[in-house]
Amino acid sequence: MLKDKKILIIASHPDDEAICCGGLIMLAKHEQAKVFVLFMSVGSSRQLVTKQTNADERMREINKAAKYGNFSYKIAFRRKQFMRLDIVPQKELIEMIEDTSYDFKPDIVCIPFHHSFDQDHRAVATASITAFRPLPQSLVHQPRTILECEEPYSWTADKQFVPNFYINISKVIEEKIMLLKCHKTQLRKDPFPRSPENLQRIAGIRGAEIGIAYAESYSLLRTWWV
Repeated sequence: MLKDKKILIIASHPDDEAICCGGLIMLAKHEQAKVFVLFMSVGSSRQLVTKQTNADERMREINKAAKYGNFSYKIAFRRKQFMRLDIVPQKELIEMIEDTSYDFKPDIVCIPFHHSFDQDHRAVATASITAFRPLPQSLVHQPRTILECEEPYSWTADKQFVPNFYINISKVIEEKIMLLKCHKTQLRKDPFPRSPENLQRIAGIRGAEIGIAYAESYSLLRTWWV
């Protein structure tokens, strides 16, 4: 299914790619598909659990994840924009996404959940919707499939993620968890929404919804058949 495909993942921060699309990344690795991750920002900031996160350490973790997941990547904004993408002009975010899509020419694109409680995720999701607006293919590259990712962060009753597209990750669930563990500074003990244990639970629930062991779920925003 993925052989020879090109997959672009728009990740607001390092580790988002593993949390939301780690199974897809590992399937792509096995099926010889090309994956490119556009990390919209990386930097240092305070954390409620660890009190701080260091930009240089995050870069080392990105490189470890990229090697394990066999993906290429680019950093859009560094340091001062980290956790402040909501105040970066949308035009700058949109053009970064457009340029990356034009250069890579993906078949499949994954974007953040637009109702995330994370302000960076919402800003990037909004920019992505504009960047992939329907225009003539003679003017811009148009990916065949655009997927909105599920996050383990939803909590308000009126903004829950509703999946309509599933990917069977039963064979790579352990590899998805290992990909997440490449981002060592971001690991949290269970119970925590993005703990390895919780991600496996969510994958089990999504798998049960379609009669398999483990799945990643997405919201299909656009696709077409030849």
